[in-house]
Amino acid sequence: MKEFSKMFARRYSSVSRDVEASNHRQSAVAPGSGLSTDADPAVACAAQAALQRIQRRKSLKANRSMNPIDILSSFFNEPIQGKRNRVPTRLFILLVIGFLAIITATLIKVLEPYDLIFKWKLIMTEGGEIFNLWAQPPVDLYIKIYLFNITNAKAFLAGREQLRVEQVGPYVYKEIMTHENVTFNANNTMSSTPSHPLVWQEEMSGNCREDDEVVMLNIAMLAISHLTANHPFLVRMALKTLLLSTKSEPIVRATAKEFMFGYPSALATLGNTFLPNWISFEKVGLIDRMYDFSTDFETFYTGVPNPALSGLYASYRGETTLPQWDGDHCSNIEFASDGTKFKSFIQPNETVKFFRKSMCRPINLYRVGNEKTYGSLKGYNYVFEDNAFDNGATNEANKCFCRKGDCQPVGLIDVTDCYYGFPISLSFPHFMNGDEELQKNVTGISPDPDKHSSTFVIQPESGLPLSLSVKVQINMHFKDLSNFPVVSVFNHLTVPMLWFEIMMSKLPDSLDSRFNFYLNILPLVNPLGFWSGILLGISLLGYAITKATLHMSTFSRRAANITDVKYVRANLIQNIAGETANHAYSACDIKLLDDISVVRHPVNKQTVQDSALSSKTTYALDMEPALLDTSDSSDEGRDCDIVSISRTSTSTRYCADEKKCCLGDDIRVECFTESRAPLTILKREEQLH
Repeated sequence: MKEFSKMFARRYSSVSRDVEASNHRQSAVAPGSGLSTDADPAVACAAQAALQRIQRRKSLKANRSMNPIDILSSFFNEPIQGKRNRVPTRLFILLVIGFLAIITATLIKVLEPYDLIFKWKLIMTEGGEIFNLWAQPPVDLYIKIYLFNITNAKAFLAGREQLRVEQVGPYVYKEIMTHENVTFNANNTMSSTPSHPLVWQEEMSGNCREDDEVVMLNIAMLAISHLTANHPFLVRMALKTLLLSTKSEPIVRATAKEFMFGYPSALATLGNTFLPNWISFEKVGLIDRMYDFSTDFETFYTGVPNPALSGLYASYRGETTLPQWDGDHCSNIEFASDGTKFKSFIQPNETVKFFRKSMCRPINLYRVGNEKTYGSLKGYNYVFEDNAFDNGATNEANKCFCRKGDCQPVGLIDVTDCYYGFPISLSFPHFMNGDEELQKNVTGISPDPDKHSSTFVIQPESGLPLSLSVKVQINMHFKDLSNFPVVSVFNHLTVPMLWFEIMMSKLPDSLDSRFNFYLNILPLVNPLGFWSGILLGISLLGYAITKATLHMSTFSRRAANITDVKYVRANLIQNIAGETANHAYSACDIKLLDDISVVRHPVNKQTVQDSALSSKTTYALDMEPALLDTSDSSDEGRDCDIVSISRTSTSTRYCADEKKCCLGDDIRVECFTESRAPLTILKREEQLH
């Protein structure tokens, strides 16, 4: 830029000095010559032409300011076939494109278009992509069920041995998770009814079959006995009579399918007949009851105005809290996930909430470990919070899970209200992280964190579950049953019934590819757009400025060449005029006036004036207005005024006779006839020899 400034200064200072010199010449000629309108026509013509040139220089100086925009404009425009009209060149277009590229890069950095697009995609709209994925997730979701088969039923009932169980399974079913009857509400929520039908997967179940016989607890008999254990004597006597008449046994033999999805029971039938408000079904099965969503309706957020909350619970059965628990910590299910989609844009230290009907409570998940890759996507492991089932023994906030103030042993949570009043408690498989007494009272329990821990792999930006494994055990937890001798062996005993794993090992390939584009490829728009715009803009600006600099240097060299040519032509004219060889003019000796054109004797004054004004502009003038006058070329490296010369007219008009005129002390007008050299006016800057 400094070279720019110096070059501009030289060019424009040349114009300024020439104007001042011309002003000086005007003041020297006009007063001393005594010219008037009646003077010699040639002299009057020359003087008038010089005055016009001076006025033109003044106009040039006034119009050519040092405004940066005007200066750049002069170097990014070019003439068309010598015309004065100018049009933008390619350099100017490149300059504009460069500025636009930098502005675009800045907007990309500030606005981050990928984030805007991604947030827009997260919003649930009817028929939208994310909505369709949420309504009918195209994933392979399975539930693996492991039953605890009782191996010493007779010895245990006789009181001779401790209850002994063995794990059998897995019995694998595919869960078709859907949200049906979706209705969009005015408050940016959507209501739906859940549906989770199960489909038997024989090939994934190994050697296990649905018709395998197992020995399990009689859920209906033990549940009724537990409910009436503290009732009045008459109620207990009626129940005892009923149990004897139906020949009910506390431990029964049934198929695996019957135990999971229900088997005929006389007690269940009687309960459904005489106590319809308590039992509305005739068959009792734990999995059947766990997957009963017939009376459920749920409301979820659409993501407006906060896209991070799309697909999360707004309410369950019309409430944001669960009626069986007190306090928000235990009962609030708002912003929880049902496993289809978790909260988006999860921060590293942020917990997420998970809720499923089978668990009967919300539970917090927190991040552990380092980032892992599943397929094409990366996510983090999220696990259940510590002491999730401690009932306030360690975490005081968990005391609200003590049903009616009765806290069960550490490792259990009472979910009686969610299972029709049955004495059901949840725990981790094999009583993992539970009270040691729970494991000591039953033989065959062997907790293993590697096998029995739950894990969610969540992609934090989208909230998409990449893999999940939720493991929960269902138990029957009994209190005092001494009032019923037939079942008194179960006093204060927690019997494991089954444990299940809801699992999704990975995303389908189609879904993995789709989200790989959204989460791995599309985010490159921001950095690529920013750096591409910056590099393109800088490159184009640098190229345009460099070319402009070279363009200016070319003009300077042309001006110098024109000056040298004029100097040679001046000496040539001198020789033609008959001057001696030792009287040659140098660049610092003479100044050829382009202001005074070839002077010819006209028929009248007007003809001479028109002839003088009809000289054509030079090519240098067409290329750069600053070269209009004789002193407009570069003066760099010179110690004297510049010598310049205009083209000698090739007109056929000549002076009628030889004539000499003097315009002051330093101007000489020489006229030649046709036999002599063309007429030229020389201005002596210094008196030579």
